[in-house]
Amino acid sequence: MMRTVLSLLPPADQRRWAGYLALIGTSTIVRAIAVVLVVPLVSALFGDTPADAWRWVGALTVAVLAGWIIDSIASRIGFDLGFGILNRAQRDVSTQVARIPLRWFSEDNSAITRRAIATTGPDLVGLVGYLVTPIIQGILLPIVIGLALLPISWQLGVVALLTVPLLLGALWATGRITRVADKAAADSNSVLTERILEFARTQAALRAARRVEPARSQTGAALDAQHSATVRLLLLNIPGQVLFSLASQVALILLAGTTAWLAVRGTVDTPEAIALIVVVVRFLEPFAAIGDLAPAIETSRNTLRDIRTVIDAPGPERPAAADERTGANTAAGVALRDVRFGYDDAAPPVLDGLDIEFRAGEITAIVGPSGSGKSSLLSLVAGLETPNSGSVTVGGVDRGGLDPAQRPADTSMVFQQPYLFAGTIRENVLAGNPDATADELATALRLARVDEFADRLPEGLNSLVGDAGAALSGGERQRVSIARALLKSSSILLVDEGTSALDAENEAAVVTAIADDPRTRTRIVVTHRLSTIAGADRVLFLESGRVVEDGTVDELLAAEGRFAEFWSHQRDAAGWRLATADQG
Repeated sequence: MMRTVLSLLPPADQRRWAGYLALIGTSTIVRAIAVVLVVPLVSALFGDTPADAWRWVGALTVAVLAGWIIDSIASRIGFDLGFGILNRAQRDVSTQVARIPLRWFSEDNSAITRRAIATTGPDLVGLVGYLVTPIIQGILLPIVIGLALLPISWQLGVVALLTVPLLLGALWATGRITRVADKAAADSNSVLTERILEFARTQAALRAARRVEPARSQTGAALDAQHSATVRLLLLNIPGQVLFSLASQVALILLAGTTAWLAVRGTVDTPEAIALIVVVVRFLEPFAAIGDLAPAIETSRNTLRDIRTVIDAPGPERPAAADERTGANTAAGVALRDVRFGYDDAAPPVLDGLDIEFRAGEITAIVGPSGSGKSSLLSLVAGLETPNSGSVTVGGVDRGGLDPAQRPADTSMVFQQPYLFAGTIRENVLAGNPDATADELATALRLARVDEFADRLPEGLNSLVGDAGAALSGGERQRVSIARALLKSSSILLVDEGTSALDAENEAAVVTAIADDPRTRTRIVVTHRLSTIAGADRVLFLESGRVVEDGTVDELLAAEGRFAEFWSHQRDAAGWRLATADQG
């Protein structure tokens, strides 16, 4: 945990960290002195000249005030360091998320990323002041008290120092026992959260299919698993608590027994023995305080582990140089050379040996059966994925040499399943280019026909889209997504089944919009709609991860190959209609 804390400290705070540790060490020494001063104070108070106790009272007062001043300074520095850790963690996590390969985001890693992003400010800001400081002082104070006891009673000081590893070992063992159960509880909580969200988001489909009860049973199973994990956690806490309690009792018996033995032998008098008992109690208090912090320690450990997992996720080999980025206002050529790509090394590649060149400014339609690698091809061009072998160049620049966060800078993409962010229609479109002018925004809205349905809404473009765009229909979400892509200043426009959620009228309008886009771009469109294909300068037919046909629509129809067969099937499907029994 401490290694992660130190790694999250900004470089400018490294020196302050050393000063903070020095203050904590000084504060601990002062605290130990204040505790041990009780012995001569009580001895003088019950001695022949009780007035001598005043000087020890003065010394104790000075030690307490000094400790309070040092702790105040250390606390302020600790919270400043906490803010530095928070800022560094938020910046590093957000930066890394934009650079991690998409294939890394498995279900488990996605859950880890959500937890790392959702880490609240107070958790990290108070990490140093509320957790690190008590832990350090809780470990150092008993050691310093033991050393301070050596000049007063070396026998008791030796026993005190010997009990330190005993109690710290018991605390460590307790943490080890409960950590496994804590992980199981955290995993079950994550699964439960996923199942509840899934159950809530899919209510329409579940009710329509009359599958609410089976889905509810999945949620119930997750609840049962979470309950079992919680029970296991509680049960495993029992032996840990018993272990630490036993170690504490053994330490108390050893220390109290040593004090009593010294008093019986006459090595210390009765007042000193009473004062030493007070010191013994103060000696044991920090261990109990660390034990009380165990849940917070484990929570912080898990939080820091999630942050470290995201930061250490595979990233780019090197950052992009400033002169490597292609121009965003000019159409760029795209070339894939001997590209091999797959999501799983153990499975056959999705794309195998692709050699394709997309000429600048042309519209290329990519067609093929499901699973042929069409969407994967667009992801490679967009820089969302990198090939396992081969190269993808845009405007003569190899995508593999760029920082993943910079790769999509010169591409706009319309996804098959558009995602809208919480906010208004205007904000979602402007996400493509926050600096767009009013005329540029109006053009994008008009081309994608967003203005048509937005004008019918009470708030117009300021209408909220809801969670993931739930307040809009599928076609409306797609049109907002298209407007967002058109607004972005990019040299390449990628469309992955962008008209699949639109009716025939809107499809024709959007196809025209893409073709009439005033920006000069290279357009690559994955589609099965004949109207979209007909407007393309070139058609590629993909099958099993390879290009099997390449040419214009007329050339491929004349060849009477796979594309001609596809065209015929799509044309027949367009005229297909339901018939009644009498009509049949």
